[in-house]
Amino acid sequence: MEVLIIILIVIAVLLIALMVLSCIMNRSRPSFDHKGGLLWKDRKHTFLGLPWSFEKYSLDEERLFIEKGLLTTRSNEVRLYRILDLSLKQTLGQKILGLGTVKVDSSDKNMKMFLIPNICHPVKVKELLSKTVEAERQKKRISGREFIVEDGDDDGVDVDEFDI
Repeated sequence: MEVLIIILIVIAVLLIALMVLSCIMNRSRPSFDHKGGLLWKDRKHTFLGLPWSFEKYSLDEERLFIEKGLLTTRSNEVRLYRILDLSLKQTLGQKILGLGTVKVDSSDKNMKMFLIPNICHPVKVKELLSKTVEAERQKKRISGREFIVEDGDDDGVDVDEFDI
């Protein structure tokens, strides 16, 4: 019985150490590197905030890219001028790990609403996205009234609240 308790304590200490290490790494991770014309890149963080997933995100001055998969890879992109709204959600666990989820609403046909879950520096990413979207709209001379939905085009889906 004592051996089992010692093993459980060792496992708990290792998990806590891994979580602390992950917190430190996530807060110091260089996501905003400007290499290859990208303004930002990151991947979805999973167990204890570690980037062990096959979901990658990147942003350039005109598009937001989402790539998912290992053997079969799906790539999507959204033109920044099509993004209508951004919001941020951070659970207590995400705050501790230095992560957060950005919700993006767009007028894109394939990606009307999507989440960018468990990314490092979520406040900075949301602000960068917001500023880049506005710059792209001004560059293309697009205003918000061009995205007004006609009465017959509304799909009736309410996506105000999002859960992770």
